[in-house]
Amino acid sequence: MAAAASITDDFNVSELSRLMGKSEKTLAAKLSNDVDTHHLNLAEAVAITELTGDERIVKAWALSLGKVLFQIPQTSLTDDEFADVLLTVQEASGQLASTVRRARADGIISEKDYANIHRSTVTAIEKLLQLDAELKAQVRAWGSDTDV
Repeated sequence: MAAAASITDDFNVSELSRLMGKSEKTLAAKLSNDVDTHHLNLAEAVAITELTGDERIVKAWALSLGKVLFQIPQTSLTDDEFADVLLTVQEASGQLASTVRRARADGIISEKDYANIHRSTVTAIEKLLQLDAELKAQVRAWGSDTDV
């Protein structure tokens, strides 16, 4: 709910309520951490996410379930772009290793250290998913799976 409440810091609730066909007062109450009588429902959370393009609500929900969301990568890269993706995977993996090494240098991983490690981990995974999506797009049917 904190993620939903923070929407009011960055977006105009009056405009959102108008676009959603909701009362401004009611929507503001649903987005407030201080109001127990009004609750944001799933359809409203989806509408807010789609209207604002802001994914904080769905990301917070995923995180509360122990999940992380990743952007589905775009495919159809040129050969040079594919080579760049492959290299960025290696760079991201190296950055992750470097971040972990620096965090462990003093024998203690702080909250800040972990935040940096997590950010590097997510970046590396996103790069791997981009590479995977591109490779999948390059798969062509040829004979059967047993053909070599």
